[in-house]
Amino acid sequence: MHTILANKAGFCSGVKRAVDMARDCFTDDRKWYTLGPLVHNQAVIDYLHAYGIDSVDSLGDIKDIPAGIIIRSHGVTPSVISDADTLGLIVKDATCPLVKQVHEIVASLSEKYDIVVFGDRDHPEVQALIGWCDEQAIVVNDPDQICDLQISAKMAVVSQTTKDEKKFERVVDALKSKCPELRVFNTICPATRLRQKAARDLCSQVDVMLVIGDSKSSNTATLYKECLDTGVNTYQIQSSGDIDIKWFRDAAKVGITAGASTPDWIIKEVVERMTEMENNQAETGKQAEAENVVQDPVQENIEGQQEESFAKMEAEMADFATPSKGDILTGRVIQVLDDEVMVDVGGKSEGIIPQREMSLKDIDSCKDLVKVGDEIEVLVLKWDDDGTILLSKKKVDSQKVLDSLEEYYKEGKTIDGTVTDSVKGGLLVDVGIVAFLPASHVEDGYARNLEEYIGRVLNFKIIEFNRNKRRGSQVVLSRKDLVAEEKNKLKKSFWENIEEGQTRTGKIKRLVDYGAFIDLGGYEGLLHVSEMDHRRIDHPSDIMNEGDEVEVYILGLDREKERVSLSRKKLLKSPWQNFVEKYNEGDVIEGTVVRTAPFGAFVELDPGVDGLVHISQLANRRIEKPEDVVSINEKVMVKILSIDPDEKRVGLSIRALIEDQEKEEVEEYLDQQEGE
Repeated sequence: MHTILANKAGFCSGVKRAVDMARDCFTDDRKWYTLGPLVHNQAVIDYLHAYGIDSVDSLGDIKDIPAGIIIRSHGVTPSVISDADTLGLIVKDATCPLVKQVHEIVASLSEKYDIVVFGDRDHPEVQALIGWCDEQAIVVNDPDQICDLQISAKMAVVSQTTKDEKKFERVVDALKSKCPELRVFNTICPATRLRQKAARDLCSQVDVMLVIGDSKSSNTATLYKECLDTGVNTYQIQSSGDIDIKWFRDAAKVGITAGASTPDWIIKEVVERMTEMENNQAETGKQAEAENVVQDPVQENIEGQQEESFAKMEAEMADFATPSKGDILTGRVIQVLDDEVMVDVGGKSEGIIPQREMSLKDIDSCKDLVKVGDEIEVLVLKWDDDGTILLSKKKVDSQKVLDSLEEYYKEGKTIDGTVTDSVKGGLLVDVGIVAFLPASHVEDGYARNLEEYIGRVLNFKIIEFNRNKRRGSQVVLSRKDLVAEEKNKLKKSFWENIEEGQTRTGKIKRLVDYGAFIDLGGYEGLLHVSEMDHRRIDHPSDIMNEGDEVEVYILGLDREKERVSLSRKKLLKSPWQNFVEKYNEGDVIEGTVVRTAPFGAFVELDPGVDGLVHISQLANRRIEKPEDVVSINEKVMVKILSIDPDEKRVGLSIRALIEDQEKEEVEEYLDQQEGE
């Protein structure tokens, strides 16, 4: 016979918290009581009594005030807390944190919704829960009871934390079919679900199942029923003294589980009793084998297996040890909410990771990072005031990142990071943790605008590392030497490959009155203002901006002085080329009078292209001077009489337009006469 202990059994974190709070009172001089049994387990009650902590059914039973009262893990109604204050009792509230959450849910919903509680009406948890919704809750223990309920328009349903989840789902389904607006809160404790699943899984591997727990324990009763429903022979016991050897007559494997209110020492006693029975069975088998002188190869290792059995059970029990502050554990995610994650960290322990401890970066929801079933490493921060094990994933991640960064620092390696923000004196960089980049180390020279680096992924060298630093950044970065080194490489490559007459694309680094300095990828060249365009440019900023990319022509090189002259004008079509491609003789276009002379007026047709309207072409009459007809900056319509690309001359006429208009008017008049 071989015995297997379920991987989830015994005290849950809420019960352990309550017992630990009671233990804290052992050395207190005042008398302490628990309001009702602290947990539904007589062995625990007897244990507390031995240390002077007794159970009372009501506050009125306490005679030796001042005294202390411990609220049990099942919780109490708000009025009980108020009455305890009135009586002058010191109150220690050991209500399970998950039960408290259910109290908050029903209290917040009871004004707008009729509350339905799935649970046992006489159970202290349910009785307390009813008190948090003004004694107005409807309690059901079976889906069939829904048929007899008076259904309202708006209802909310919660569950006693130790009930069967499948049965709760059937209750919900029954309510959904009747209630127009139903809000559902599955408040069954994750520890309860885990124990039930572990028990069901174990049932599939064994011939007999033992469920350890007090006869008054609701979660033990649920666990017992779960095992029975699998079809395996199941027995509920309160201690090792309840075990009957006849149960295992034909059993090869026996499974053991325990309710959430069952203390470790009782589980251990049962394990020891079963191990003793295994050893006795093995010894009996050996004697029978000797008497019959039969050698069975399968049984050759029985003795060694039985000797190892108790050691294995001890190891499994050791898994139930409470994690200590600073421990790093591997856990499995069992619940994910927006603002927290519940993690099973082995044995009977479940912990909570608040959103702030999930990631080194700011996140909107924990659901963005993990899902149920994921295995993650966490660090134990502490047992919180409400009994929850407080965990951090962020601190484990931070330690791993710091380990990696320390290695980079010691070996002088570079690392990529993303600039996230600018602060006084420099920039913040995400390298797994937040590092600091001083302004003097952003470039190999002065960085004028730190804001332009935000969002960029750059390469850095770690120049300071101190993981124990409490103020300021643990990691200080620099780009200064890296930028200088890269620039030297690019500069060398630039001068090896640059030639006059090449066309290059560069970025405008800065503008000055006389031109623009263009970064050509390793070296800067000067684009003089006179080489920017065919037309006159008053200031470079009139046509370009710092940061723009521009195509330039390598106009001249001075390798000794390392100077590069550039031209943009060389790559642009001349104004005359553009004009000839757009216009023909006879076209009528608009222009601007830019200057006058005794022999006529010059009209700008396109930037860089002027045409002449001879004085004889300014009007259809004789005039003394051009100013009699036109003025500087006046917009005029002109007709192109001639285009000479070689001489870059355009002949224009205003008179031709007037004559054309008069001719059209005459023809229109004659057409009208013929029509009459």
